[in-house]
Amino acid sequence: MLGAILGFSCGFLGSMPVTGPIALIVFRSSLRGSFSSAMRVVIGAAIAEVIYCALATFGYVQIISAYPHLAKYIRYIGAIFLLVLGIVFMLQKVHISDAHVADSGKKEAGLLSGFLISFLNPTLFLTWGSATSTIFSWFSKISFWDMVLFPLAAGLGIVCWFSLLLEIFKKFRAHIGARVGFYAIRGAAVLMIGSGAFLLTQAGK
Repeated sequence: MLGAILGFSCGFLGSMPVTGPIALIVFRSSLRGSFSSAMRVVIGAAIAEVIYCALATFGYVQIISAYPHLAKYIRYIGAIFLLVLGIVFMLQKVHISDAHVADSGKKEAGLLSGFLISFLNPTLFLTWGSATSTIFSWFSKISFWDMVLFPLAAGLGIVCWFSLLLEIFKKFRAHIGARVGFYAIRGAAVLMIGSGAFLLTQAGK
């Protein structure tokens, strides 16, 4: 049970920073009124994070300990991924409508895009590896159920946070305005580019 509580807390609190690619997509989609589409992206991303968290929980830390050179390459790939994604969002035209936008295309497309955005970001290996190694180091005894429930609860925490964020956007969307939304998205894109560039310079250290 403790594993589930800590996993949920990690997923919920770890998703609060609104500078990541998934948060940016949620914000952009919310301004367009595509709330259900944003939620599908979140669920897809949460599934990918559950996989990474499970891999970390069931031994990824030991793998990196045995092959430490892999961590450097993962950092390089993750930094480049973040940098490129930030540039894409910076150059992308943002259209904000006052009316609700109906979802188009297959529902699976949103799930897949959310899954791929998170799954193709290998730094999640290191993120969850650090989180699990830190948290489980405080356990006097780690049970099998702790290891199973931790990643599942983390995914649930991610979905719950973004569900709450979407409800906030639904309520205050009309007060945000197109100009505020535009600069918020551009500002988040700048932070992603800056973070990617900084991590790229630090990856080899």
